[in-house]
Amino acid sequence: MHELGIVFEVLDRVKNIAAENKLSPEEIAAVVLDVGEASLVVPKYLRNCWPAAIDRTEYEHVELNINEIVAVVECKQCGNFYEFLKKERKCPVCGCEEAVIVTGKEFLLKEILLYGEE
Repeated sequence: MHELGIVFEVLDRVKNIAAENKLSPEEIAAVVLDVGEASLVVPKYLRNCWPAAIDRTEYEHVELNINEIVAVVECKQCGNFYEFLKKERKCPVCGCEEAVIVTGKEFLLKEILLYGEE
């Protein structure tokens, strides 16, 4: 489960951003991640690992919010856009199995929410 290492890296980045912007840990309410369903990162495991990363730190109060991004592809044959994982990986218009991913591979630290900004 590489998600444990990922949440520690996310916390390190949050600490660096806080330091660069002269924010105290107490000002931070939540961390928001965008995670694509085709990113090879499992949001459930990130949520389960987050408490271990923040345990006994000055970030113990910080919540982890995850936006799950649907994997959308464009059919190489007809140009139709569709949700890849919900359509048995075939274009619902022409049945072609070749497509290019448009969204759904993302993994990024989207926002750091401060108290009063939620």
